[in-house]
Amino acid sequence: MDTLARIKDLATKELSLEPGKIDPNAPLADVGVDSLSFIEFMFKVEDEFGVKVSDEDLRKIKCLADLERHIAASLPAAGKA
Repeated sequence: MDTLARIKDLATKELSLEPGKIDPNAPLADVGVDSLSFIEFMFKVEDEFGVKVSDEDLRKIKCLADLERHIAASLPAAGKA
């Protein structure tokens, strides 16, 4: 399963989003994800992928596609790629 598919799978479970309606490029606020829910979701993402997302990087993530790009770039650095 690729990175985006894993993120979407987590989003359906943790954020109660419908799998077929997830647009990875849609702003998180537009799909009903508030900042507190997103922070809690990020803990799950960090556990799932074994990476850490800094507060600075977290502020740059506006959609699931941004998150996927950040995780994909972080995996080699974490020795997970």
